[in-house]
Amino acid sequence: MAKIVVFGAHGKAGHQIAAATEVRGHEVARIGRTPGVHRAPEVAAGYDVAVSSVADLSRDPTEFYTEAAQALVTSGVGRIIVIGIYPLLETSPGLRVIDAPDFPAEHRPFCQGHAAGIQVLANSTTNWLVMSPAGNFGGTPTGKYRLGPPNPADNLTYEDFALAVADQIDHPTHHHTQLGVTSA
Repeated sequence: MAKIVVFGAHGKAGHQIAAATEVRGHEVARIGRTPGVHRAPEVAAGYDVAVSSVADLSRDPTEFYTEAAQALVTSGVGRIIVIGIYPLLETSPGLRVIDAPDFPAEHRPFCQGHAAGIQVLANSTTNWLVMSPAGNFGGTPTGKYRLGPPNPADNLTYEDFALAVADQIDHPTHHHTQLGVTSA
């Protein structure tokens, strides 16, 4: 049994992740906006895994996600799993969805903020993983998922996504990378 802290546990993904890990017998602390991920060094002390499924649309995305990642890294938790976003997945080696010339300019700042947070993780010695939906949220839960590249035709339910995250907590097979997840 692991001790898991889920930041953003009141959101759609965070709620399902907390529930999926509790069902497996893990001790789970559900953290919302207060005290928030920026207090991870205090809140996550003694936990095995920290899951971050947070957003603050009122703040500059680069500042927010950089600070959140730094707080997670300095928390000392054994493993960090960050819930990422589709546009940062690679469509081919070195080319992400966001890099396409027709990617909407209005979405770039939010995506670049997420990317800045991932860079903080990548520059650390922490055991981290970013898990992102590789398709659109929706559909009926299947109880199965697959890992793969982004495909806008694919669907992913929050329940199936939570299963994928819980599996990476129970049996960590991916480290220092970003994974795309869709329902199978």
